[in-house]
Amino acid sequence: MEALLDFVGEIYEASYKPNHWDKVTSDLCQLLGARSGAIFMDDYEGRVRGMIGAHGLPRTVRAAYRFGMSKYDYTFQLQQREPTGLARQIIHAPEVREDHPLYYKLILKPNDIGYLAGMNIYRDEEWHVGIGLHRSFKADAFSSRDCEILQKLYPHFKRALRIHKEFHRLRTRQQTLLSALDRFMTGLIIVGPDRAVNYCNPVAKALLSHHQALATDGQGRVRAHYPEENRRLNRLINELSDADRQNIKTHNQAIGLHHPDREHALNVMLAPLDSNSVYDAQPTGSIALYLNDPDSPFNLPAEALRSLYDMTPAEAGVATALVNGQSPNQISEHHGVSIETVRSQLKSIYQKMGVKKQQDVIRVLLSGAM
Repeated sequence: MEALLDFVGEIYEASYKPNHWDKVTSDLCQLLGARSGAIFMDDYEGRVRGMIGAHGLPRTVRAAYRFGMSKYDYTFQLQQREPTGLARQIIHAPEVREDHPLYYKLILKPNDIGYLAGMNIYRDEEWHVGIGLHRSFKADAFSSRDCEILQKLYPHFKRALRIHKEFHRLRTRQQTLLSALDRFMTGLIIVGPDRAVNYCNPVAKALLSHHQALATDGQGRVRAHYPEENRRLNRLINELSDADRQNIKTHNQAIGLHHPDREHALNVMLAPLDSNSVYDAQPTGSIALYLNDPDSPFNLPAEALRSLYDMTPAEAGVATALVNGQSPNQISEHHGVSIETVRSQLKSIYQKMGVKKQQDVIRVLLSGAM
């Protein structure tokens, strides 16, 4: 009983630590005398089918599942017919050999799965999650006692996987958001109330590498080069961190930060992030710092232009060169291509951006970067 209680603790730990499901699967196999097993997931929304946790299966099998092998796994279809929360032996390999030869040949036989016991854990319109435990062809079948133990664990697996699903949704949302911010045209840094940097996009990293007026200290907190400007920056961050984010009268703030090696200041606009903003994965009281260096060339990442306008890398280079003041002849010389090639690329850029001339390209890209 004590071992079972310890195992329940492992289940709940995995709910917020995705990598822990492998250990849960391993412990479950040991508990029920299975040589291998998997917690499988069918994500209907994402159209992804795979394993949340596995034990005793070659790594190549898990990789193959991600690349389409799962369509040959008849286990999913069999499990879908089972009621949620009922544990029983589902498969005796020789019995399915004739009806499902590919399943037998590609899944059961190579992995020495002679018996499979399973249980549906969670199923709704978005997800289907179940457990499959395997014994070899030479082993004994799963007993009713084995299935009874597995079924007793059902409520704990169900609760833990509901929590896992919500964490998965939040992680997916945050990854999508960060991917979008990485293509943001403006330098963006997000700091917490303690000034610690929680996010810095590629444009901001490029700006900071050239303009040392703003940097991070040994603890990862933003700091200005000059002490007086640093005190003012800290004061603005503190004020905005404590500001009422639901009050539309809360104003953004701006500061110019200087460095002896640069003629012009690095312009920094500070804006509080409210709880309903797209940055809501950040800690409460977070501040967005938008950076602009008047002396730096406009350097929009090619990936952003490909995402926004479906430009090729060469077209992205031409568009960026235009914004930085180069003429088609200069672009031709700098890129080592003919003027006819540059003109052809410009025509393609106009079509993709829905504009008719060079000035429109410059206007659209600069307005998007502000």
